[in-house]
Amino acid sequence: MAGRIRESTEVRQIQITEAALKVIGQKGINGATTAEIASAAGISEGNIYRHFKNKEEIFIAVVNKIGKDLESLLDAVSDIADPLQKLEEIFKNHLSYIEAHIGIPRVIFSEEVLVLNKNLREKVKHNITKYSSEICSIISQAQNAGIINQKLDPSVVTSMFIGTINFTAIRWVMNDFSNSLTAEVEKLWMTFTTAITTKG
Repeated sequence: MAGRIRESTEVRQIQITEAALKVIGQKGINGATTAEIASAAGISEGNIYRHFKNKEEIFIAVVNKIGKDLESLLDAVSDIADPLQKLEEIFKNHLSYIEAHIGIPRVIFSEEVLVLNKNLREKVKHNITKYSSEICSIISQAQNAGIINQKLDPSVVTSMFIGTINFTAIRWVMNDFSNSLTAEVEKLWMTFTTAITTKG
């Protein structure tokens, strides 16, 4: 019996977290009230507090979900031997992931995360640091294989990699999601690789 109750709570927390990310995508993090989140999750507002103490806990769950999803993007390419191909798949899948979840840039680049809430900021920073470390490792592998210019600092190339994704996401938000991220991904990747790969 106890196992079933715990599973039900975990499932409900996931549903609330996904609903919160959806609402944030529509109304921003400040507009994501517990009433809106509850409505999107198909439950009463009071029922939310059976699973989360407050709205900050929901936002923490959202940030944790994003971190886990980024780990999944990395895990999905673990069997690819070519490090540059691995980077390409991560790059494209990352942009596709953002396009499918418009709440992500509205969380990560929100004033709540960047300025107001230290707890959320530290959790986002942890996720980004962990993700960046994995990307940097793959870039170093590509340099050792003679694919990426060895004169380049791998940490700087990592910043270029993630920065390209982030700037593209910010521009997408500012354009009210009117353009497709995946439609320009080939051009973005070609430009990025032209700048970092060794010349034949």
